[in-house]
Amino acid sequence: MRNLIAAVLVAALPTMAMAGVSYPKSLLRLTPDAVRAATTVQDDPLEHDATFSTEKAHREGWLLLKPDGHDNHLRAIVDKRSGQTRYEIRTKLRYWGTQRDYKSAHFATDGGVQKADLTLTRHGQEFCSTNDLNFACPLTKTIAFEVDESVIRSIAAKYQANGQQPWGFKLKDDTGYDVTSAIVPAEAAGLLQAVDNYRTQINNRQQMAAQVS
Repeated sequence: MRNLIAAVLVAALPTMAMAGVSYPKSLLRLTPDAVRAATTVQDDPLEHDATFSTEKAHREGWLLLKPDGHDNHLRAIVDKRSGQTRYEIRTKLRYWGTQRDYKSAHFATDGGVQKADLTLTRHGQEFCSTNDLNFACPLTKTIAFEVDESVIRSIAAKYQANGQQPWGFKLKDDTGYDVTSAIVPAEAAGLLQAVDNYRTQINNRQQMAAQVS
């Protein structure tokens, strides 16, 4: 889900709002049901995994005159044979400068701040997207890291219809350009609704197959 444009935010604990940040009203009005309805599924019958994405649940977009920004969304990759699921937070960055070197993410959990290595660091297709050219230009980068299902469920459990308190994470850059952002609980809750329903279908099919055999 594309949800935050500010590039410098204040890190948050799981139960704490990120103070001093102005969020789009459309983001804060999101509900789990709305996110579930907008969640897309890639379910190729010739693949072992089905991929769920909340990218279309909320789109803030880029500001024309603002060179820096980022969009976030959640993904779930479900093994169709076992129902086991991997959860991923994916961020697309836009910035002006030379290539940055993001290596890890810090994020808040009920047990304290955790660190995860990035699972994806993909450069955009800009004409100066390599480090061979040593001058500033507009660049994009797609970054992802995985979190346990327990973390996603903890975020989702904090959803309140009368106010959303975002869950914070920070992308760590070796050159000093850290980016701190957040996901709202409604997004996590809506994704879980879609995934849980799909896994129930897997379980039902497996039970029916076992009865037939």
